[in-house]
Amino acid sequence: MQTKKKRVFLSGLQRFFDFSTTERRGLFVLLIVLLLIIVFRISLPYFIEKRDVSKNLNDDVKRKVDAFYARQLFIKDSLSEVYKKTYSEKTVNFYNIDQSVAQLSINPFPFNPNNLSEKEWEKLGLTKQQIKSIKNYEAKGGKFYKKEDLKKMYCISEDEYTILEPYIIIPKDTTTKAWNKARKSVLLSLPPIEINSCDSIDLLNIPGIGAKTASRIITYRNRLGGFVAKEQLQEIYGIDSIRYQQITPYIAINEHNIKKLNINKADIKELITHPYIDYYLAKTIVQLRTNKGLFTSLEDFKTKTRIYNELYNKLIPYLTTE
Repeated sequence: MQTKKKRVFLSGLQRFFDFSTTERRGLFVLLIVLLLIIVFRISLPYFIEKRDVSKNLNDDVKRKVDAFYARQLFIKDSLSEVYKKTYSEKTVNFYNIDQSVAQLSINPFPFNPNNLSEKEWEKLGLTKQQIKSIKNYEAKGGKFYKKEDLKKMYCISEDEYTILEPYIIIPKDTTTKAWNKARKSVLLSLPPIEINSCDSIDLLNIPGIGAKTASRIITYRNRLGGFVAKEQLQEIYGIDSIRYQQITPYIAINEHNIKKLNINKADIKELITHPYIDYYLAKTIVQLRTNKGLFTSLEDFKTKTRIYNELYNKLIPYLTTE
């Protein structure tokens, strides 16, 4: 019974898939068309995205190239203008700089250009290229016999030489004693250093002042507000009478650079920073100012605080009521 049903089912299935030659060809073509449609639908978004990305990338690259090209033209034009203004048509000296630039870069101190170390040349403010040229000159047997020989170096501009020239020392006697004597002579021939506006590097040029002493001088000057007399240098730790006598010939004082302390506004912390004002006096100043009103003058300050004359005279240059 089951075998008969199976035969009927297979016979019906065979008739269902029994196509003529024309029908089979049509079916085959239809399948190919459907397959192509499926592949096309799957691939279409990819090609569209790729085309858009390529377009965007091309546009972006084009913009960057255009911007770069425009920038190069701008730089070229700018350099052309600078070149015309800075250099003559005949010669170009890339080491040449004007006086204002030289003053900013050069830090002169007494020196002997012969066999000066690269580090010392750097301290003077010369560039590595300039130092290299000088060292090459020395390596070939070159020597500086007089000041003007340094001027002949093509790497040193006239403005730089003008600043360095007073500090050049080329002693015939190469002993340390002769060098120190020549150095002192050069320093005494130069204008004294204004101590209320100089920096620690300037102070290092003075015989008898090292790095620590220079730092102490600057620190004490800032606390004071400036020096009004050379004798105040002896108030600094490390400067005894012998050193004081040694350094004073190289120092000048300009009292216009003094910074004054307003006793009507300064608080206790600001007041006690000054070397001549202790905590007791600072507290008294603030209390008097609070209870009896502002000080009308320095004489009023002296009367109310009752400080002794010696301290008052020391403080006068540093105080103001305005």
